[in-house]
Amino acid sequence: LPYTVASSSKPTLVDIQSHEVKAEYTYSVVPKLDGDAFLIAKATGWEDFSLLPGEANIFFEGTFVGKTMIDPNSIKDTLAVSLGRDKRIVVKREKLKDLTSKKLIGTNKKEEHSWEISVRNTKTEAITITVEDQLPVSKNKDIEVTAVNTGGAKFDLVSGKLIWKLVLQPNETKKMVYRYEIKYPKDKQITGL
Repeated sequence: LPYTVASSSKPTLVDIQSHEVKAEYTYSVVPKLDGDAFLIAKATGWEDFSLLPGEANIFFEGTFVGKTMIDPNSIKDTLAVSLGRDKRIVVKREKLKDLTSKKLIGTNKKEEHSWEISVRNTKTEAITITVEDQLPVSKNKDIEVTAVNTGGAKFDLVSGKLIWKLVLQPNETKKMVYRYEIKYPKDKQITGL
């Protein structure tokens, strides 16, 4: 495209090409690490545009939201781009104290921990959101971790990962409660639960 660029000491940005790509929008949150939900655009059909590896500026609804690196050689069939945090999705993760207990059984201690994650959609349209959490994973044979209730999540026994895929209508709240049990020798100290 022909452009006239005025001489100036400031850099000038010009559009070389513009393409529209179909994308599926979904939210993702890991409340154990961060209480904010992130909007993710998953684009397909990007292979038709001969993208080069490099830095890309991300604009959403006309507003600059950040930068990302795009490497077409490492992307499989879907190009996932984060469009930033959305404060209209309210996520809370709380320990349920009334369902948490500690017991001494012979030479072992047994602890039960319960957590509740609530997700509220305050937007005016329905959303799809993936919520991830994790049960502790023991590398010590004397420490046993057992999932008592996964709250309907897809559960990976090896990594301890819990994944919920939810559809929330406008102003809808969903709550997930999960519980796990830890059994270990009473002379050991366990932290980080």
